Amino acid sequence: MTRSTSKILAGLALLLASALPATAQFPPATDAQRAAGARVTEVRFGTAELVIPRGETVSVQAGLYDAAGNPVTGAVAVLYARSGASPTFSTIGGPIALTGVEPSQGQLTAVVMVPADQGGMFGVAGARALGSLPMRVLDYPAASIEIAEPAYTVYTGTSLQMRGRVLTTQGGEHASARVVWQSSAPSTVAITQGGILTGVAAGNAVLTARSEGGVSAEYSVRVVANPVRTISITPGSVQTRRGDVVEFDIAARDQQGNAVTDIALDYSVSGLDGTGGFVYEDGTFVAEETGAYRVIVSSGGASAAAVVEVADRPDPVTVEFLDHGVRAEVATSDLWVFEGRDGQDYAYTGTHAQGGGQRMFVWRVTDPSNVVLVDSVVVDARVVNDVKVNADASWAIITREGASTRRNGIVVLDLADPAHPTIMSELTDSLTGGIHNVWIMGDIVYAVNDGTSAMNIIDMSDPANPKHAGRYEIKPGDTNKSLHDVWAEDGYAYLSYWDDGLVIVDVGAGTHGGTPTNPVFVSSIAYPEGNTHVAWRDRNYVFLGDEIGTADGMRGFIHVVDVSDIDNPRQVAKYDLPEAGAHNVWIDDETLYIAYYQGGLRVVDISGTLRGDLYRQGREIGFFRTEAAEGEGLEANSANAWGPQVFKGNLFVSDMTSGLWVVKHAKPRPIT
Repeated sequence: MTRSTSKILAGLALLLASALPATAQFPPATDAQRAAGARVTEVRFGTAELVIPRGETVSVQAGLYDAAGNPVTGAVAVLYARSGASPTFSTIGGPIALTGVEPSQGQLTAVVMVPADQGGMFGVAGARALGSLPMRVLDYPAASIEIAEPAYTVYTGTSLQMRGRVLTTQGGEHASARVVWQSSAPSTVAITQGGILTGVAAGNAVLTARSEGGVSAEYSVRVVANPVRTISITPGSVQTRRGDVVEFDIAARDQQGNAVTDIALDYSVSGLDGTGGFVYEDGTFVAEETGAYRVIVSSGGASAAAVVEVADRPDPVTVEFLDHGVRAEVATSDLWVFEGRDGQDYAYTGTHAQGGGQRMFVWRVTDPSNVVLVDSVVVDARVVNDVKVNADASWAIITREGASTRRNGIVVLDLADPAHPTIMSELTDSLTGGIHNVWIMGDIVYAVNDGTSAMNIIDMSDPANPKHAGRYEIKPGDTNKSLHDVWAEDGYAYLSYWDDGLVIVDVGAGTHGGTPTNPVFVSSIAYPEGNTHVAWRDRNYVFLGDEIGTADGMRGFIHVVDVSDIDNPRQVAKYDLPEAGAHNVWIDDETLYIAYYQGGLRVVDISGTLRGDLYRQGREIGFFRTEAAEGEGLEANSANAWGPQVFKGNLFVSDMTSGLWVVKHAKPRPIT
C-alpha cells in the first residue's frame, strides 16, 4: 500500500465513522474466529451485480476464500450496505436477504473480523474490508406524469423549459425516470426530447410527455403572436471585476410602449476579447475571466446589447501562521473558541475515533501566538464530535457517540473555571444512539440524534437538569433519512438532512407559527449530489456543504442557496475546489471560511450578489495548508481540515490529523 493510498483510506475511515449508523455494530468474534478471518483474502458473490426493486427483498450468496482459493470456515464476516438497502449489516454464511429501502447505486462491502493489529474500520480495530459487490436499488414503478405550468406565456419566437415529474405507484417523485417530449404540431410548437419548447407560429398544439413503463401525459399549449417591438438594457456599458455580479435593467415593450412582462427573453454573451462570461434569466451577468463582453437580450426581431469590461480581482492575501496546538496521538474533531468568565480566551476541541475519541481538550489561547494545553475532560465515548459554549460562557455541551454503555447523549460542563471545566450533568434518555452535533440558541439546545435522525430539543434553563422540550423530524419513523447538522439564528433552524437536502423550520421567526420548542416546516431544497452536511446563513444566502467520500479522497463542495423568498429556496452559485472535499464552515464580515479537508483552510469573498462558480471567478482571497511536520500529527504533510472559527480577529482551525491551528488573515478591501 502506498503512502498516499494509506492517507486516503485513513480519511475515508474517519468519514465513514461519522456516517456509520450508531446502532450498527460489528459482530463479536473469538480469537480463533479472528485467526480464521486473517486467512481470508477474497470474497466471492453469487452474482456480478445485485439489483433490488424498492420495497422488495432479494437474496445474495457470499463465500470466503483464502489465497489458494480454498473456502475458509470459522471466520466471522458481514456485508455492509452503506445506503439503499436494509439491513445495514448482514452476517455472511448462507443466503443473505436484503430489502430495497431507497433508490440508489452503490456497493455492498464485505468485512471480516481479524486480530486487532491486522485491520481497522470506522475507528474499530480488528475489521478488514475484503471486496465489494455493485448494487442498485430500483425505484417503485412509474405511475403518472405531473406537468408543471410554463413560467411564461408562449409567444412566437420564444423558448422555455417544460418540466414533468414522474410519480411512482406510491405517490412520490421517481428517482431516475426520464421524461421525453413530443409535439402534435411542430410547425406551431416545436419541442426537444428534453422539453425545450419554442413557439413557431400562432395557434394550438398538444404536447405529450412519455416515460418508462408506457406512462404518459398530455398538455395543451396556445402560442400567441409576439407583441415585443423594442427592448432596452441599461446601463449600456459598465466596468466590473471577475466574480462581481452586474444587474441590468431590461425592459421589453409592445407597439404602444407598454411593458411586456410575461415573456421569456433570450440572453446571450459574446466575448469581445474574453471568455467565461455568463448571463442569467433574471438579467444578471458575471464573468470568470477578465476581458470585454457583449451581453445581448432579444425576442423575435427586437434586441438590445450592453458592453461589460471585466478587470481582475485583488490577489489573495497571505495567511499568517501564529501557532499550532499539536495533537499527534488522537484525531481532532470540532472546536469552539470563547472568552471565559475569568477574562482569558479558550479553545475547546473534541476528538474522533482514531487514537481514542473520549476526550475534550482545553487550550488557553489568550495569546494566540502561544496556545497552551491546560486540561482535558474525559467521558465514556468513541467520539466527542462536537463542543459548543453558551452565550454567557457559563456552561458548555459536548456530544458523545460510541459509548461502551451505549448510553451516549450530551454531557453538560460547568465553566465556572473555564480552564478546568467539570461535568455538571448529562442527558442520555432517548439519546442513546449518539449525538452528532448540537446548536445552542438561548436556553434551547437543538441536538442531532444519530439513532432516530430527528432533531431533539432540550431545555437548558437549568443546565444542571437538562430536560427534553420537543422534537422535529422529516418522515417520522422512516429509516430512509439522515440528519447530520443543525444551525439556528433569527427564529429559523437550518437542518442538513443528507440526501433530503436542506430543511428550513420556523423556531420562533413568527412567519409560519413555529416556536423554539415546536418547529414548523417552512421549505426545503435538495440537489443530485446529496450528502448535505452543514448549513450556515448569511444575509439572504444559505451556504450548504457536502461531505462525499470517494476512492480518490474526500469530495463535495459549497452550494449557495438564495432564501430571500424563504418559502422557495433556489441554488444560485457554488464554490467547488477541485480534488478536495468541503467540511465545516464559518462566516464573518461577508467572508466564508471553509475547512476543506485535504484542501486545508479556504477563505472566500462572498460580498455582494452571488451567481455562478465562485472558485472560477477568483473569489478565493486566502488559503492555509493545515499540514503537520513529522511527529506533529497522525499524518505528516497532510492537511485534513475539520472546522474553522473566527475569534477576535484570528482564525482557529481544527485539523483531524494534527490538532489546533491559529492563523491570521487580513481581508483585502476593494479599491473605491
